[in-house]
Amino acid sequence: MKKAHICLLVACTLLVASCGGSSTSVNTSDLTDREKEWVEFSYTHEKNQDVKRTWEQLPAEGVKSYLEQQIPLLCGDTGALMQSLKEAGYEAGEMQEYKKKTAELIC
Repeated sequence: MKKAHICLLVACTLLVASCGGSSTSVNTSDLTDREKEWVEFSYTHEKNQDVKRTWEQLPAEGVKSYLEQQIPLLCGDTGALMQSLKEAGYEAGEMQEYKKKTAELIC
């Protein structure tokens, strides 16, 4: 589960780094509009400042690559995703919102 949590945190961080033109400092220039929206959402809701900094430091291609690697985790085992979010300090409502946005935008 810790691996999934770390992967989720890194995925969130990377996605946020790619949000060019938004209120975040993540470079999302290589992402589709739906991917950008998910990265912005994920970054905005990220609780770990180290993860946010990681996202901010990634180049656009790094954000895109990481997102592609994380899609199986984010879109596959819902139980593992929810457990990772719980371990990261998300509350039930936040977890449901995260799961819904993920399904709508990148799955």
